[in-house]
Formats: sequence, structure tokens, C-alpha cells
Amino acid sequence: MTQYLDKLEEERKLLLERTKDLTVDQYNIIPPGFNNNIIWNMGHILVVSESLLYENSPYKRPEHEFMISSFQRGSTPDEIIEEDDILLIRHSLQQTAQFYKRCTGMNRPGDESVSVSNEVMQFLLFHENMHYRTIARLLEIVRKIKD
Repeated sequence: MTQYLDKLEEERKLLLERTKDLTVDQYNIIPPGFNNNIIWNMGHILVVSESLLYENSPYKRPEHEFMISSFQRGSTPDEIIEEDDILLIRHSLQQTAQFYKRCTGMNRPGDESVSVSNEVMQFLLFHENMHYRTIARLLEIVRKIKD
């Protein structure tokens, strides 16, 4: 499982690097033909990953100051996500794998006593990659729009 968490962490670092210079408006733009925006996709992958990781775990899911329900499956962005919440989502994305490793003891070499199935981890990475592709398409569009 550690290899999946390492991959998750690596891919999220790339996502955060690619989106670090966006404005609040750019994070929130929903272009024609899309149902959501960049920050909704980022919040959604965070919420889904935490749901999957903590679902059958004895550990408590991290609490966030933003509304988790705003990013769950079936939701769509219905309000502007302000800078403070964008920063919280970005920070949480960066911390998910590290926090899970720490709370389960996986940050100690050879200790993988609590784990999520390989199938769940493969789905998690597949799901995130699907949203990364959507974010990449959105980035192409929003970077062309002048603030």
C-alpha cells in the first residue's frame, strides 16, 4: 500500500505545482461545456480519497473547515470558493498521504498493519487521474482568460 500512497503523493505534488499560480477567479471559472471548475475537482479528489482511505479504518478522518458535502459525488459548484478555502484544499491535498501513513504507522519502515486493498488504491489513483485530465483541460482554457 505504501507504493500507492507514494504515487498519490507524487501526483498531487505535480497537480499543486501546476495550479499554484492561479487566481481565485481562475480556480472558480466554469467554462462552457463543463459542469465544474478546477477547485471543485481538487476538493472532490480530496474528499473521495479520504472517504476511501478511512472508510474501513479505525482512524478518524481529518476534519476540514470547508464543507465536504460541496465536493462529494453528484455535487456541483454552486458558489465561489474563496482564497482561504482554496489554500485549505491545497494544503489538505498535500498532506493526505503523509497523514494517513503517520496515523496508521506506515511511516515506519516495514509497518503496514493497517491497509486498504490494492483494488481500492488502484481505483483511487484511476479516479484522481481522470480528474487530473479534466483539470488539465480546464487549465488550458482558464489561462487564456484575462482577469
